[in-house]
Amino acid sequence: MMKKIKCYLESSSLWNLYYEEKGSEIIEYCLNNSQFDCISSVWSQLEIVRGIKKRENQEEINSGEAEKLQLFIDTDLKRLISKKKLTLEKIKEDTILIAKKFIWQYNLYASDALHLATATCLSCKVILVDDYHFKRLDKTIMKKEGLLIYSTLNTISNLEKKINI
Repeated sequence: MMKKIKCYLESSSLWNLYYEEKGSEIIEYCLNNSQFDCISSVWSQLEIVRGIKKRENQEEINSGEAEKLQLFIDTDLKRLISKKKLTLEKIKEDTILIAKKFIWQYNLYASDALHLATATCLSCKVILVDDYHFKRLDKTIMKKEGLLIYSTLNTISNLEKKINI
């Protein structure tokens, strides 16, 4: 049996699935491709809720739409988990310690450091992001952590080339 490619979905990339953001195609590709083992953190759920609340605060959506969107996303994440297309990893103390190190080492926000630490602790090969905090570190992280930071704005074919599919 071929070993699956561990692919970490940072919360901004998951958000792309649900809020008509550019880049959802690459997330859907990974989730529906049996060559990938897609993982995120339970923390991503909080960041998605914050994204919904932010859209409501900015009056892009009203409170009823926000509630329906939250219900839809929660339901869909459960579906992805039950179909074994996505794993939501629990936050562990060891991961927090590594995230603290990453905050100092890479000057990251706490949530970005937590995602990076989770991906590295799980030996992920790639982390899909739609977040400029990560994009600025792509070469450094690849060299030091062996983790490819890949923007959801890039192409599927380029991802396949970079990870040798």
